[in-house]
Amino acid sequence: MKPNPEQVRNIVHTVWSTQLGMDIHDSEFTPEMTEAETLTAAVHITGDFRGGIVVECSRLLVRRAASVMFSRPAEDLSPDDERDVIGELTNVVAGNIKALVTGANSLSLPTIVEGTDYQVSSMDVKTSDEYHFALDGEAMTLTLVEHS
Repeated sequence: MKPNPEQVRNIVHTVWSTQLGMDIHDSEFTPEMTEAETLTAAVHITGDFRGGIVVECSRLLVRRAASVMFSRPAEDLSPDDERDVIGELTNVVAGNIKALVTGANSLSLPTIVEGTDYQVSSMDVKTSDEYHFALDGEAMTLTLVEHS
């Protein structure tokens, strides 16, 4: 059984607050993010629960998080720093979600996608739930997928 929406939202809020000292907020709208301005990370859960977590985040929000995480100005960050941060945040959120699903489960390493004109999709989807967040106008979407 996968976590309920309140649990997922609480995990995201807690991770952003404890890891970054930032208060990310729920958003009721589906953000419009161009591919050139986004980074996407995916972590799979395998075992008794089969699914995954995909986090799509505006590049500006990732840079802001990376600046806090690495204690450096945004202009001093590299693309590798950005990838590290979105991968780490997605991994921590996925680990917290994994703790709420039943059975023995494992996490994959994060997969990071960036660039232009890409789409991330998952095969054999039983359920898929999207959660939208924003921080100072910058958007993040978390998708929790459960496989058949």
